[in-house]
Amino acid sequence: MLPDLERKLHRILVNFPGPQNRHQMPGFKLLGIKTGRRKQEIIKGLKYLEDQGYIIWPDKSTAEGIVVLKFDCDPAPKKSLSRNINYWTY
Repeated sequence: MLPDLERKLHRILVNFPGPQNRHQMPGFKLLGIKTGRRKQEIIKGLKYLEDQGYIIWPDKSTAEGIVVLKFDCDPAPKKSLSRNINYWTY
């Protein structure tokens, strides 16, 4: 499970590119607006995501060249299969 800032950055990077944004990644200014964090905090978060293998960030001077490797940051919670057999037998 990712920390709050890193999870938020990852969700933005996964959901941002699309036809309305001409398939481009957001820059530092837009990431700052969307997360409410300063550039230094965003850089730390992006480095953490890169270290964990969620993204590739070849050009550290800009955020627009980021490539997302993992699209799911949190595994789906496992559902417990409670059969509730006591309801029927007692």
